[in-house]
Amino acid sequence: MKKAIIAVAAVATIGFAVWRLWPSSGKQATKLAQRPRLCEACGFRFEGTTEPVMVECPKCKKLAGIRVNVYVCRKCGERFEAFYTKPEDPTLTSIDPMKPPPVLLYKREGGEWVKSRKQLGEIKCPKCGSTDVGPSLPKP
Repeated sequence: MKKAIIAVAAVATIGFAVWRLWPSSGKQATKLAQRPRLCEACGFRFEGTTEPVMVECPKCKKLAGIRVNVYVCRKCGERFEAFYTKPEDPTLTSIDPMKPPPVLLYKREGGEWVKSRKQLGEIKCPKCGSTDVGPSLPKP
């Protein structure tokens, strides 16, 4: 009886280890988070990766998709588009972790692109006017 229990425990341990280490078991964990995107060329809105790089618009096929930074008001719970982000290099489509981070540009709707997030000024909730706001988490 003792040998049977040890054998069952060994098989269960090996099965668990294979399940955790099997390459296909991690596919879902490698899915990139999604953030709202806006095409500068045609105005189409779509979901894209969280990286601050240019992506191809699924509608017009131009490399013009910029990242929309969504914030949440901690006071009233309102979700709103705070500002847009894109790389200074309009051809940048991926980030190499072995190179320095790209220079980013920032802008508010209707504003001009600037090189510093601080130049946008304080971010306020459009509903209640509170400055107690923060970035919304990306969709998994």
